[in-house]
Amino acid sequence: MRWTAPLIALALLLGACATPTPPKPAMAPLGVNGDFGYSERDLGSDAEGHAKIEVSYRGETVKVDPRNPRDDFRNKVELDKAYDLALWRAAEIASTRHKAGLKVESDTKNSDVEVRHRTYYRPDPFYDPFFDPYDDPFWPPFHRLNGPDFGPMYRFEDIPTATSRAEAKLTVTLYDAFDAKVDGMLATDATLTQMKAKRGGEMY
Repeated sequence: MRWTAPLIALALLLGACATPTPPKPAMAPLGVNGDFGYSERDLGSDAEGHAKIEVSYRGETVKVDPRNPRDDFRNKVELDKAYDLALWRAAEIASTRHKAGLKVESDTKNSDVEVRHRTYYRPDPFYDPFFDPYDDPFWPPFHRLNGPDFGPMYRFEDIPTATSRAEAKLTVTLYDAFDAKVDGMLATDATLTQMKAKRGGEMY
């Protein structure tokens, strides 16, 4: 009986360690919920006195196809998500400052792609002890690893993996009043509603 309590405590501890971290909302300041989120800075005013801001959103690292990482659909999905979340934050700032309209003057979307390679030596599953690979010039490059000149051959394999992190940066002008005649101007309230409906459930 004296071991019951320690065993229970150990089981609870192991269970807690095995529990995966629950996903967190993607729409959050950078670093609050993880290594992702939005950030902003003021850029002063333009010649007409309208406030200008720069809003950035940095996504979480995701796995992509190492053969063509930048064209992977997951990379494109993350770029669109980063743009929308940056726009959402810009609309929030406009609403907080009682600005009825906003306009994206310029934007950039980039992906930080990292490709890694891991090498392995694995036994050849199709090894034939009566076949001499050195007599066949088309045979794959098998090698013996510091051993006798008999036994299974080993195959050298290069396994690539890739990750991508999307980032979007918007330069935005804020307007006191919304004017549909101004090309590219967005209504603050409508933009907030649209982005919340589209991206409110995004998690990392």
